[in-house]
Amino acid sequence: MRKSRGTTILFIFALLCLIACAPEQTIRHEVPAVPQDTFPAVDEKKPAGIDNIQLKFDGPNGGFSPSHSPDGSMIAFLSSTLHTPPDLWIVKADGTDPRRLTTRGVKSLRWSPDGKSIMVITNRKGFDETLFVGIDDEAGEKRIPGLIPGASIPIYSPDRNLFAFTAPGEKNVRDLWIGTADGERTEPVTEKMGVRDVFWNPDSTKIYYEVGASYSVGIWEMDLATMESRPLLSNYIGRPDYSEKAGLIAYAYPVNPGEFEVHTMKLDGSDVKNYKAPRLSGRWLLWDVSGKGIYYTGQDITEKDDEKKEDIEKPEKQDSPHEGSKKENLSRTGVNSLWHLDLETGIEERISPPELHVSGFSLSPDGSKILFSGVLRDSFTSELFTLDPATGEMFRLVKSRASSWLPLPSRDSSKTAFFTNEGAGGDSIKVVSAEGEELASYPVILEGDTRISWLPESEGLLIFSSRGLLAFTEKGPIEFPTGGDHRAFLYADVSMQEDKVLLNSIPRFGETPGLYILEAKEGKFVQTDLRYPAVKEIVPELYFQPKWSFDGGDIAFTDRIEVWTMKSDGTGRKWITNYAEGNRQENGKQSLASHPAWSVNGQNICYTLMVYESETILRQIWVVKADGSEARVLFSEKFDSQFQVYLPEYTNQPFFDATDEHIVFTAVNNGIPDIFSVGINDGKVQRLTENGAIFPALLPEEGIIIYTSLEGNSETLWFMNSDGTDKRQLLIKGKNENKPGGEGAK
Repeated sequence: MRKSRGTTILFIFALLCLIACAPEQTIRHEVPAVPQDTFPAVDEKKPAGIDNIQLKFDGPNGGFSPSHSPDGSMIAFLSSTLHTPPDLWIVKADGTDPRRLTTRGVKSLRWSPDGKSIMVITNRKGFDETLFVGIDDEAGEKRIPGLIPGASIPIYSPDRNLFAFTAPGEKNVRDLWIGTADGERTEPVTEKMGVRDVFWNPDSTKIYYEVGASYSVGIWEMDLATMESRPLLSNYIGRPDYSEKAGLIAYAYPVNPGEFEVHTMKLDGSDVKNYKAPRLSGRWLLWDVSGKGIYYTGQDITEKDDEKKEDIEKPEKQDSPHEGSKKENLSRTGVNSLWHLDLETGIEERISPPELHVSGFSLSPDGSKILFSGVLRDSFTSELFTLDPATGEMFRLVKSRASSWLPLPSRDSSKTAFFTNEGAGGDSIKVVSAEGEELASYPVILEGDTRISWLPESEGLLIFSSRGLLAFTEKGPIEFPTGGDHRAFLYADVSMQEDKVLLNSIPRFGETPGLYILEAKEGKFVQTDLRYPAVKEIVPELYFQPKWSFDGGDIAFTDRIEVWTMKSDGTGRKWITNYAEGNRQENGKQSLASHPAWSVNGQNICYTLMVYESETILRQIWVVKADGSEARVLFSEKFDSQFQVYLPEYTNQPFFDATDEHIVFTAVNNGIPDIFSVGINDGKVQRLTENGAIFPALLPEEGIIIYTSLEGNSETLWFMNSDGTDKRQLLIKGKNENKPGGEGAK
């Protein structure tokens, strides 16, 4: 579940589609204009901002994308918990003195030539930016002069006078740009070619780049003296790597589906040679420092034994001009390992231990050390390892830690279900009592953004994700109406009163997402379609983030622009906000409402509003009466973190506390998510956590909050009072392994 959802482009696309088809309706209650960025003052008894808090990080939690500094003394890498964006870390080459250099998210990195800073790509405001990050404590971040939005990390020429980068052009096809190293002058030098990897000639007079146009992929050369380009190679697949020692370009070349060879050629495109590499499993490869061999990731191979297949009647053998030749019939098995191919002898040698699944690798400048990112059996996420190829000695440079996340209390607060990756066998769902005693453990069956919910009266669980639904009780699984799961599940919620699931999904391929009630009866779900009202009335085209009122009588949802309400029987639809009208105006701010939630007494609804203006994106918390009157903004924050851009659902689901006097939500400041509350009447904001926290949930009977703490750069479960006091960790005691849904749950 570790991926991006709801990017700015998708939001705006949905916005424009809905504007074009929004129905006309008279709004009785005017919604106030959206204010400018207003971050309300924090309670004076609490720190006013994250900069005033001494953050606690117990070192990196796993890592990937490792890279040595130019002098080999430092290693830069990315690291994160399971549910926060990766940030930039550095560590000495011997694994000591780890330091975190960013807190607002980094997508990729490359050392600057002088080794004093690291160039990174970030996406903190909804678009990619490329920055310098100094490795000194006081250096901070600064923009790289001359780069346009969406630019890749620049690659400096060997003489350091020029740099090259790629940037999106027409129809988002990436072009090659070249500029002076000071950024004073930059210009595109290709048009609509789809440029990918770039490298320089050692004398800085020519540049080489990988391009993909239509179905053709190749390597081109540009002579900077004449600014003329010519193709060196076409119709290949593979990331090129140049060795100055060998004076050759190497790349992976496909010979059959899923099978590659290593090819080399001179810089002028001549003297192409190919080398068998049956274990090569992808396009990523690197020269060794001697220029005599190639490193790449690959798998073990076994030869398929056709003789063991069932005997079948074969035609008489015919003479063949290829008699005596044998086509290789190989199968790859096992995990990805690092292999080395000696180009002189053709021998493939495994470099990494066979039990390590390698996801990435890099070499130190002198070739004396190899860095791996990958996982072992006891790894929780990707970790970093370093290996001395001369001695074969390897040690773990950066270790990962177990995570527990997305806690969900039962309706009577007697137990809590949550996800964890602690223990063998991958992710699991655990159920614990209020005292922390483990009551059950179920392996996670569905993949992809999985969430869980309690079925109230049956005490069963509903597991739902983008790939489907699964429900079960201790008696066994609950059958769905179609005999299977809904396609492309989007969101679900559960009634407080009965075993009824409020579901937004695509029931069949090609249909518009609809809204349904699934009611559990005698081990089966009975489905009611809420898309079409019993009486003629205006209806929305989309039903997102549906939420039942606490008494089960009403439903709130959004169409990705407005907040709507309706009766639980599907009648009485009306929108209670009016953002579509402002979105249509030429100078209007584009605003999208989402994630409505009811107060306990059903009188108020809070929701999140995304406001797009120029290059700024605001996320706001609003409260409105259930009839659409008295709409007020209570909190506003700017996007400044990849956490907000890629993980909005973790920061974006406000809810009322048990008193109905405050709204609890997650907000991000300087890249760190924490839990806050805001007063309904006075708009007073109070910070409830101080070292990072996500996934807050209310224990209804107790009035306390359970959440995932990020303190110590780990993910652990904690409780606290609704005012942030009396924090205590949920300690798990005992084990009781069960199969999902009891016997028969598949």
